[in-house]
Amino acid sequence: MNHKFIPVVAAFLIVGMLLAAIPLSVAQTYSIGPSLGVVTIPQDDQKLATGVMILGIDAVAGYPTAAPVDTKLVSQYKLLITYNGIPLEWQIGTPGPSVVCNILEKDKVNVVPDPKTGDGKQGSWENLMTSLVDVSDRFVCKPRWKSPVTGVYESVGVLDVYYDGPLPAPQVTVNGVLTGGVTGKSVGYWIADNIVTVEAFFTAGRTVVFGSDIQDLCTLGWAVDSLTPAAAAGTPGTGFTFWTLPDGTTLHYAWSNPMGDFVSCEALALAQRDFLGIPLATGQDPLAPTS
Repeated sequence: MNHKFIPVVAAFLIVGMLLAAIPLSVAQTYSIGPSLGVVTIPQDDQKLATGVMILGIDAVAGYPTAAPVDTKLVSQYKLLITYNGIPLEWQIGTPGPSVVCNILEKDKVNVVPDPKTGDGKQGSWENLMTSLVDVSDRFVCKPRWKSPVTGVYESVGVLDVYYDGPLPAPQVTVNGVLTGGVTGKSVGYWIADNIVTVEAFFTAGRTVVFGSDIQDLCTLGWAVDSLTPAAAAGTPGTGFTFWTLPDGTTLHYAWSNPMGDFVSCEALALAQRDFLGIPLATGQDPLAPTS
């Protein structure tokens, strides 16, 4: 054998041995190939880097630091999708990158032993468990793309995420002031800290290329702010502004800080749910050992 080929043959044999050692399931799952780069940046609360929605539950009278009652049913994220580091371009009317959102609600569950078997905890240290609930059917995601020239889209823009679930009783405008709305557990159950996964795919020739990113979305019953409606009625520097929407409703607020002094959505969501009388769920940990 030509000695020049010995290192090449040895390297080939080593690679073959390594591939043979990989389980078939793993070899089928992972592959090397092109992928999309997906970047999202939340715009609602840029201090805490989270999206924020307000369901408009009327708790102003009882909650010590509640802001004016209003709804904010859309959350926005900056969006960039790249292929090999370059944004995609396509003719309007032809297929571009598809964007799909999955919304997972994070719920806290009191872990209690099963009354019959005593099973249900991984250990004595486990008092709370995080449960994930898919609530994607209550939200709608819509990308809004940049158009660099007439008739062309580019994969740079924003992602509007809309809440399409249950709401409190309708609010009405009386003497220019938006009033009404009721507190109710049925709507309060949607107060939560949520995970948003943004998944994109694009067909390049015969290859379908995928990419994904993850973000936060805080769905609140009402905004938390120390300012009052009286101080906000058009007074400059109070932290509130409001405007009239195309449907004719008025007094829609832009809050200076819809999450108040809370440093996490989960803490605020749990506080609001507790205020509405929504108890923590109880259950057993599915990963707990059985006797």
